Amino acid sequence: MTLKVVVPVEERILQAAQRRKAAGADEDIAQFLAELIKLGFEHRFQQLHEQFQAGEISLGYFADELGLGIRDLYAALEQRGLPTSNIGAEPSVAGG
Repeated sequence: MTLKVVVPVEERILQAAQRRKAAGADEDIAQFLAELIKLGFEHRFQQLHEQFQAGEISLGYFADELGLGIRDLYAALEQRGLPTSNIGAEPSVAGG
């Protein structure tokens, strides 16, 4: 299964990609943008998973932040071999 997420791309990113293409970059501009977006998504996914595991955010918030439904988030977690529950996680303590 392949998850598809709509990700807004800032104008400056598109401009950087156009400059790269104008400079004669060999790679396809669409491929470059796809890789950039995938890296950003994976980074955000890991950040949110760490917060979820620490008990700082709910699964629903995690899914909303990624623009996914709960079932799609479960599938994404399982695909990566990550826990789908934070039961037993130590809740974070604000202020130390």
